[in-house]
Amino acid sequence: MSLDFAVLGQNGSPERTVSLGVDLHHQLLTAAAAGGLTRFQDFADYYRDAEVSIDDLPDLVEQIRALHDKTGSAELQRFLDDLGGLITYAVNQRRALHAIAD
Repeated sequence: MSLDFAVLGQNGSPERTVSLGVDLHHQLLTAAAAGGLTRFQDFADYYRDAEVSIDDLPDLVEQIRALHDKTGSAELQRFLDDLGGLITYAVNQRRALHAIAD
């Protein structure tokens, strides 16, 4: 099971995704909380879907950058890079970002 971050296509199915396993999810939330980065709380429940509107994506990108610079975990940095790329795609398509408990 993973938490899949996705940009949905016009038909409602995932068009592009980035997956997050449970151990890395824990690492992400722990590091974000330690840094006071609250946007990641939208994804605190690994087993619940969440949505970030297009208007809230710039704040999330800023917090991704801040966390990327603070973490020493190469695995977490790779995930944050992938998530940042997915958000760039979402913004370019004028679509929300979804976290889908899979």
